Amino acid sequence: MSNGDTDRDFDIGEGAPIKGLGSFHKSLPHNQFGEVCPKAFGEFVAATRGNGTGFAGVEEGSAREKGKGTAKLTNPQAGLAGDQLIDHPSLYIMPPAPSVKSEATAAEMTELYWMALLRDVPFDELAGHPDVQVAVKELNEVYEKAAGLTGADRILPGIDLPGGAGSFTPFEPGTLFRLGLPGERFGPMISQFFIRPVHFGTQTIDQMQRPYKAGRNYLTEFDDWLKAQNSGKDSNNQDYPSSNEDSEDNFECGNRYISTMRDLARFVNKDALHQAYFNAALLMLSGMAKWTPDNPYRDVLKREAGFGVLGAPHILALVSEVATRALKAVWNQKWQVHLRLRPEAYGGLVHVQNIGVKEKGNIGVKENGNIGVKENGTYTKRAYGLPFDVSASEAAKRVNECYGSYLLPMAFTAGSPTHPAYGAGHATVAGACVTILKAYFATLDGKEPVKFKTLYERAQPFGKKHKIKAYVTGKVDDTWQRIELPDDVRESLTIEGELNKLAQNVAMGRTMGGVHWRTDNARSLILGEALAAEILADITEDANEKPEFIFRTFARKADGEPYIVRIAGGKILVDGQEPKKERKGSLIPDAADSENAATS
Repeated sequence: MSNGDTDRDFDIGEGAPIKGLGSFHKSLPHNQFGEVCPKAFGEFVAATRGNGTGFAGVEEGSAREKGKGTAKLTNPQAGLAGDQLIDHPSLYIMPPAPSVKSEATAAEMTELYWMALLRDVPFDELAGHPDVQVAVKELNEVYEKAAGLTGADRILPGIDLPGGAGSFTPFEPGTLFRLGLPGERFGPMISQFFIRPVHFGTQTIDQMQRPYKAGRNYLTEFDDWLKAQNSGKDSNNQDYPSSNEDSEDNFECGNRYISTMRDLARFVNKDALHQAYFNAALLMLSGMAKWTPDNPYRDVLKREAGFGVLGAPHILALVSEVATRALKAVWNQKWQVHLRLRPEAYGGLVHVQNIGVKEKGNIGVKENGNIGVKENGTYTKRAYGLPFDVSASEAAKRVNECYGSYLLPMAFTAGSPTHPAYGAGHATVAGACVTILKAYFATLDGKEPVKFKTLYERAQPFGKKHKIKAYVTGKVDDTWQRIELPDDVRESLTIEGELNKLAQNVAMGRTMGGVHWRTDNARSLILGEALAAEILADITEDANEKPEFIFRTFARKADGEPYIVRIAGGKILVDGQEPKKERKGSLIPDAADSENAATS
């Protein structure tokens, strides 16, 4: 069930009500305010509720350049596909996203503004940056308020925010922009699985990348923003996948490990979606990570070794295989259920409500069936009814001071991709793949998480392996480097925490680039986790060795602890209970209903 924004008539106080204010509509035609044209939006919504054939007839917005066309809608029929390995994607559910006029969405936008402002601060300097103290104070205030809301508009502690179900644990400078996943709060923001070379057979994967140029943000001028809404492209006719690639000037010189939020945004613009987790699997294998205790090839079958089943080729194939199932399920949520607008579009609403659009003709001429309100004789504003505090926030004020607009500064020249925001594809894949890794490898020793320092590494394919080191990325003498962490910090890191951090990095990296909301990411991790658990349950029946799997959930209970999932004999038990079958897409048991409304 969606939040109802797609079918809602939004009364702006003048003329006919507007539809589509809270919905995705990029690459459709828009009026001068960035409001989607009614006829095209009606065709679009009808297509999302049909058999897939209607998308071909949806009207395109105006192209940036004559004859170049608009960006294509990204795979809207994928959510209609069946699958033999999981149930039909339409059977999986996510809770409604916060509505466009809610205090919750305003809080999320405030965080997005802060991310844009801090996008180039090195991770090793982030906690001590003077603006972070201001951001922490403001985000704790707005998220405390959003966590106190009721119904679908509530931001959920223990899922969306750090803390346990029902109780938000305020951000600190060292935990800002994190999700609060188990073990994720320890050590640097960037996962250790991101900042080392990866042995891939006889080859080595260098995880360095050439980063985007610091300080370059896009779509901060209204005319440029409006053209992107109509075309889905930037001024050089590039769509989202090709963003920033028109000029070498958009990139820094040389390669480095991921070191800033802009670097994470760069990675998630080009990754192969399951890439980070495939690399993590290779690192775990080369690092001599142990199999889960209930894999018979760990201790029981001493004369045999796993291979195509319950061995290295199995885990490497499986961590990739779950990704396509995750995408089918979340694409159904995106296109056939929720149609949530992107933060980029919400920034346009904030801008038009507070600054307005420069007049292009006589006031009083109807646009989209509505009459604008004349302000100061030059600009026309729209009374959308967004909460005042989103524009009154310190983050929004600073963006406006810097750019002269309330538009969200984007890391990508074309802005967001041409598919809806909720759920998030990257986060669903992250949830599925990381769950496979946590289940296959030993991440728990009894009830205690296994330490990251138990892994090994070596630079060459010969000689003795050494205990793994831990790093933070940052600058030393104006040079980007890996900086070795002290022993006490390395001691605090766990394999589970670094895998959860990897999922958080990829999921929130999309938000750091400006294309997703926090709730898109957090709730999609849970969807991916549930899908992976179903596939693991099938393996416990299919494999002749009858393995069992155990791992801990992303979601946390009221006491802040995650649930323990045990999978055996085709059954999934979460803290000893079977998940509710009619609630596919979440492992949170029925007993949590009173703690967390998002599970219903």
